[in-house]
Amino acid sequence: MAHRSSFLSAMSLVGASILLTGCSGWSFSPPIHGNYPTDFLNHDKVTAAAPPSGGNFIQESAHDYAGLTDLLARQGDRGDVDYFARKGIAAERGQVVPPEENANWAIPLEQPFGFRTQMAQARQRLVTDLDNGGRDRFPGLAARAQVAYDCWLERTEDDWTKEADGACHKDFLATIGALEAALRGTPAPPPPAAAAPALPSHQYNVYFEFDHSDLTPEGRQVVDAVANAVKADPKVELRLVGKADLVGTDPYNVALSHRRADTVRAALRADGIDNGRIQENWVGFHEPPVPTPPGVREPRNRVVEVTLQ
Repeated sequence: MAHRSSFLSAMSLVGASILLTGCSGWSFSPPIHGNYPTDFLNHDKVTAAAPPSGGNFIQESAHDYAGLTDLLARQGDRGDVDYFARKGIAAERGQVVPPEENANWAIPLEQPFGFRTQMAQARQRLVTDLDNGGRDRFPGLAARAQVAYDCWLERTEDDWTKEADGACHKDFLATIGALEAALRGTPAPPPPAAAAPALPSHQYNVYFEFDHSDLTPEGRQVVDAVANAVKADPKVELRLVGKADLVGTDPYNVALSHRRADTVRAALRADGIDNGRIQENWVGFHEPPVPTPPGVREPRNRVVEVTLQ
């Protein structure tokens, strides 16, 4: 009897796993979020298959849902890790996954704060922007806005006291605003590299796009300025420190910051700077110039800091 009971329990668990994995829809009603026995498997799967940024809306969604899964894994929310990992896997397979419905999440305090009403209005705003050209014209912004919205719901269910003015909510508001400005044709704000002249004369910042290690035109200008400064003084040496923002895993960001530092070194050498005058280090998302919570895309943290010494 004990063997039969154990067998039935195991089969029930397997059946539940198959049911959850086989569901094709999202924002289930009644809500079915994650499944603890499969969270680590699906987390590994979505991370391994995540495409780089810079693709179409589906690819950008897959990339950003993998990042959200990493964030939730660090928070220890295993059920939601599994849920959003499966959502990311669906995107990796070519499916357009929609933003969450707040009715399927345990969102508190409609009275007196109106959280559900805010979220319903925000979702309608998001869907309108997505359907009116956001997905096709600005896939990176559109995907980021959707994933930030989903993160806002998930974090509010988990701890509304922090997320009422938390990182995911702020990221959604900033990104949806940027998406709408882009759809209207409003000029984008100047890139972060424009702040470089305010730095001390011995320090330069070379900024990078999200999840990229190639130089932007602005970054190329900063590298050229560094090279000119070094050529003017044969005693000067350089120290490069590659960094990344707090999105993704620690090993991935260490490698990304390494590639960024290598890019700057290679550009300096191409400009005629002797390799022996360049010291190089990389720290991933440790020692960020602008401290943020995990999962926040902060352009000023995607940088190689160049110090003349």
